[in-house]
Amino acid sequence: MKGKTMNSEEKKHILVTAPLGFGGITSMMINIQKNIDRDRLNFDYLVLHNRHEDKEETVVKMGSRKMMASADEVRSKLLRVLKRWYRLYRVFKDNNIQVLHLNGGPSSDMNMVFIAKLAGVKHVTFHSHNAGSAVYRNKTTIAMSYIYKPLMPFFVDTFWACSSLAAQFSFPRRIVKKHKYRFIPNGIALEKFAYSASAREETRKKLGVTGKFVIGHAGRFNIQKNHEFLVEMFDVLHNKCKHAVLILFGDGELYTAIQNKVKAMNLEDCVLFMGTTDEMHKMYQAMDVFVMPSLCEGLPVATVEAQASGLPIVLADTITKEVGVTDCVKYLPLTEDKSTWVREIQNFRGFKRYSRCEELRQAGFDEKDVARIFQDYYLRVLNNLK
Repeated sequence: MKGKTMNSEEKKHILVTAPLGFGGITSMMINIQKNIDRDRLNFDYLVLHNRHEDKEETVVKMGSRKMMASADEVRSKLLRVLKRWYRLYRVFKDNNIQVLHLNGGPSSDMNMVFIAKLAGVKHVTFHSHNAGSAVYRNKTTIAMSYIYKPLMPFFVDTFWACSSLAAQFSFPRRIVKKHKYRFIPNGIALEKFAYSASAREETRKKLGVTGKFVIGHAGRFNIQKNHEFLVEMFDVLHNKCKHAVLILFGDGELYTAIQNKVKAMNLEDCVLFMGTTDEMHKMYQAMDVFVMPSLCEGLPVATVEAQASGLPIVLADTITKEVGVTDCVKYLPLTEDKSTWVREIQNFRGFKRYSRCEELRQAGFDEKDVARIFQDYYLRVLNNLK
């Protein structure tokens, strides 16, 4: 495959970075892929770990290839990094990749951009999805981001961001100040999440929470999502409202630690760990209030989905205001006492709920509109590379 000439069939594909498990970025890319004309443009997926993931079959059925640059078998951290870089180079070079869409966060993700350009990739889009360093505590990552950020305009062809906070976090100041990036909303299938009273009743019955005051959260169990704060806040709420329950969707490295914290607080009977699901559109229906106290976010897809169903939402004020499209959303500082969070959550009891799809569509969150942006842009790019 090395050095072969790209034919028209291959040139329709761009390589995107996204793990193929459950997650906001992956869901967004798959939603976009479902809504583009795949006879004209399609995605292949670059992953960094050698493991089977839940969404593999979904993308393969849509004509994608899964490309791996894994070094999981290497024990030494330094050698693992070097091996992964080499395998990234081989993926780009051996498959004659021309276009890379990098769904990134910190500027240290430029490592992949440097390797891509060295391997002959002609066009790189850096699409920022995060807005704070809370999840990136590794000193090397922080140092590399500081060094790489000024170099980005020399290697990145296009800058995209899911919010202004994400752009400020990832991109050099002059790119942000001169608005040389494009705001791309995280689009969803709005109608899929529309409110349904019958679906709400059915799902609450299925989950065993009929008659309960249901607080919900969906997000990966990591430092960024701030589950410790969420559980501690719920403890205060439960002391005031004994029929309250907290349902948590997601997995991640802190899953067991949060379970242990719940046990230590004697909350096992009212905090439910639901794992991952491809039926989140039904789960939002069952909730009464959605809470997200994240330390940082780019633009969380879950909050768009929850709003579409008319679900009241309480967010940390660290999360971009660009997601607060409807009057369902309330922002609070993480420095506020947890009783303040509890009071605001309880204020939403009896909230009149109805679908907010049209408001979100007007704000640009319809996946069909986002897919059109991707398709039109990359068809132009591919045509110019001929």
